[in-house]
Amino acid sequence: MINKKYLKATPRLDVQFLNGDNPKEILFEVKNRTAMDVGEMFVNTYVDQMIKQTIPEKELPSSVIVLVTAEFTLL
Repeated sequence: MINKKYLKATPRLDVQFLNGDNPKEILFEVKNRTAMDVGEMFVNTYVDQMIKQTIPEKELPSSVIVLVTAEFTLL
């Protein structure tokens, strides 16, 4: 039996906004969110405003993927 466990170093979460046309391209990242406030990142108006403020209009992707990430380390 393995006694090691996967644990997070911090309860904080990162939210990545990815180009839906090329999911390997991270448009930008919002770090250090909590599980309680990460939900606002999935509201239409929030995503629309963040993308339009961050990316020039001529480079706007046709879709955006919003991904919440956390790193778990085997200890």
